[in-house]
Amino acid sequence: MYFEFSNKYRELSIWILVFILLLSLPIRFYFLEKNQFDTAIEKSVSISERSKDLLARRGKILDRDGIILAEDIPSYEIGLEIKNFSFNPDEINKISFVLEIDEKKLRNRLANQNRKYLILKHSASVDEYESIIKENIQGIVGYKKYKRNYPKGMAFSQIVGVVNTYTNSGIQGIELSLDSMLSGTKGVKEYTTSRKNKTIASDIKEPLHGKNISLTIDSDLQTNAYLILEDTVKLHEANSGSLVVIDPKTREILAMANYPSFDPNNRKNISLGTLENKAATNLFEPGSTVKPIIMAVILDNDNTLLNKQINTSPGYIDYQGFVTKDFRDYGVQNVSQIISNSSNVGMVKICDKVNSELIVNGFYKMGFGKYFNEIFISTREGYLPNVNTLSDREKVSLCYGYGLQTTLLELVNSYSILYSKGKSVPLKLVTNSPSDEFDQILSPEVSSNMENILTSVVDLGTGRRAKVNGIDVSGKTGTVRKVGSKGYEEEALNALFIGKASMRDKDLIIGLIIRNAKTNGSGGGEVAAPSFSKFINKITESEKAL
Repeated sequence: MYFEFSNKYRELSIWILVFILLLSLPIRFYFLEKNQFDTAIEKSVSISERSKDLLARRGKILDRDGIILAEDIPSYEIGLEIKNFSFNPDEINKISFVLEIDEKKLRNRLANQNRKYLILKHSASVDEYESIIKENIQGIVGYKKYKRNYPKGMAFSQIVGVVNTYTNSGIQGIELSLDSMLSGTKGVKEYTTSRKNKTIASDIKEPLHGKNISLTIDSDLQTNAYLILEDTVKLHEANSGSLVVIDPKTREILAMANYPSFDPNNRKNISLGTLENKAATNLFEPGSTVKPIIMAVILDNDNTLLNKQINTSPGYIDYQGFVTKDFRDYGVQNVSQIISNSSNVGMVKICDKVNSELIVNGFYKMGFGKYFNEIFISTREGYLPNVNTLSDREKVSLCYGYGLQTTLLELVNSYSILYSKGKSVPLKLVTNSPSDEFDQILSPEVSSNMENILTSVVDLGTGRRAKVNGIDVSGKTGTVRKVGSKGYEEEALNALFIGKASMRDKDLIIGLIIRNAKTNGSGGGEVAAPSFSKFINKITESEKAL
């Protein structure tokens, strides 16, 4: 009896358990339907993990006052998905017209039957994108991106530089030298989607935008420098010109302009010649502009020379079989007169008594043949000869500017030492650059004496046409024969003026070179000095207008 009762109880328990399990199934299905059914079904059908790049903006390049010189603006890559395109002649014509693409070239590109996707325009403007979308052409697609814009255009293009149109990375100028700071790091959005293209989950890593860079450049000075160069090059039918402006107190570069230049926003007709920042890369023999520099080095070694009289008659000298001439017979001259009259004979006679090591090392201390720093990646250091192989004739030639090479930027930097009580401080092109300790290259006394001599060059000597009414001007002219395939060319000249203008609230050191002037003069006194004067007048007029 007990055994039968026990079996019945066990059987009943099993049936109760089965009943509970059967009852739980519809409840479970109901729960899934209400909360997780869609997700579970979608996961069981198809899951796709995707990622999308989030664009990073390149940093802006600004002038010293925050004016934008380079910036990223919205742009589109406009393309054509070939499988969806009709090849209708009217639509091909519309694409050609709206996107300004040569229709014949477009048809040739479309003739490639193996192509799945055709890029029509890499960096189209927002207006172009909206215009082509309005045409409702099947197959047209657009992908948002950034493109570089240069609001100040040609006057700034060689110093600011440009970026690669496709990658938006720097390839010239500041865009290249500070590319790592300007470049951002793209972000990424990772997400999971169903076959119905419904996002199930996502994870976002935000982009890091590039840093803004503020240059020491003054936009007004830069623009006026470019305009003066343009006028001067055209007036004298010259090949090109460059102008550099430095603040002698801070050693900040306030302007560095070249003409001709190029439009950084439209590079269809760009050439390597106009892409180059000639003020910082074009090497030349500096001629008479180095006479004050090497004379200061010699005086710093022996200041008694300052009052010595040097006989330069009869206006030429045969030194070891090589004849060096002056413009005319200046007779007996002191150091100031030798610099003021730019006497080659006087320089030969003085440098003949000086050892080669003092001269070559002196040029080096004054900044020649030195690489500036990584910010000036688009620059070249000058050339100095090896002192151990230097002949006496080559030594004296250095003293009137032949046998060495420099750039305009390097030459102006050397003058900044003369005009700063003999102190050498690194040039700055980026604001808030660390101020390095200075090196005392020349004694303040020698530096002051040389500045007085350079004032006499403008008052009485070869630089008279650099004068500006109401402004103290000093400086030195230079007229240098250029080297051709057959040696020095008599007709091909570089015209130079390097000097300082002491204005109401600031001093400016300005260097100017005009290459191969062909009409209305050709030398430093005829071409470069008047342009220096015009530049000073132009910037003072601009300041009065403010």
